Amino acid sequence: MNGNEGRFSRRAKIFALCTVFIAASETISTIAGPWLTYLYPPQSPDGLNPKFLGMWQEKYEYPDRNGLVGFEGTTQFFANKTYTVRGLLKITAFKSGSPSPDVVSYDFNGNGEWQATDDELLTKLLNVKTGLIGVSVAGQPIPVYPAVYAQSALKTELEQGLLLAQSQQYDIRSVKKNEITLETNGLHADSYIINMTRTKQMYLRQL
Repeated sequence: MNGNEGRFSRRAKIFALCTVFIAASETISTIAGPWLTYLYPPQSPDGLNPKFLGMWQEKYEYPDRNGLVGFEGTTQFFANKTYTVRGLLKITAFKSGSPSPDVVSYDFNGNGEWQATDDELLTKLLNVKTGLIGVSVAGQPIPVYPAVYAQSALKTELEQGLLLAQSQQYDIRSVKKNEITLETNGLHADSYIINMTRTKQMYLRQL
């Protein structure tokens, strides 16, 4: 490969990376869809449902106007009504005429406050940090540069978009000793189910 071909290849990769980030940004702008502000928090004497205490494994996804938003990770609920959530956030954007979607994956680390009755759970995300860990354009992986992403406007836009959600409301559909089923609304007046399974792990400290 000569110098001109090398420069063209690098430019093509950069262009492809910018394209998928723009698509992801459009999805980010609506990522708060199922996290719409809930104006009337659950009513109970102390807002603490002890059945939630501990760490839970969860995996779910919901449709967005450009594709799908998915999360897989753990959430730990503490007795002082704070929580910590960690895991993989994946944004998938479908493009007309492309055989495969664009996918951007982030390491997600957040914390906030929660309260619950027997029927409803309300969480409010107060802090979040994201780290870019993977990019795929039309099914082809693209090299990522976490250090560059950490200083980029995209990172700021993503984190601000998540925090704009303010709070999330869930209907509690069932509660067992080691499993809780929640239901919440998506962007398109649809609903989806989140199944949480209790783990024996515990975070070493609250964030």
